[in-house]
Amino acid sequence: MPLYTYVVSYKGATHIAQGSHSNYRGFISTWCSNIPSGALPALTPALMKELALKAYGEFTPVSNIKNAWRKSIDVDGGECVVVVVQTQQ
Repeated sequence: MPLYTYVVSYKGATHIAQGSHSNYRGFISTWCSNIPSGALPALTPALMKELALKAYGEFTPVSNIKNAWRKSIDVDGGECVVVVVQTQQ
């Protein structure tokens, strides 16, 4: 299975996670449910729940980049950006 790197940014902080999956889309647990406490300080426990509810959905291919996708999620009026890069076959 390919290895994917997930880069999650919210209100000036960034968290990076990796996971081997059959595809990058359906595995929100890798990048959303397992964010360590304090990794994204503005993401309170209540906002983590909000993010988890909104995490499913489509990613958009990153223009002119191979094997990279992006999505933006509104969380409490702030933009949570998730970028996925297939880093290994």
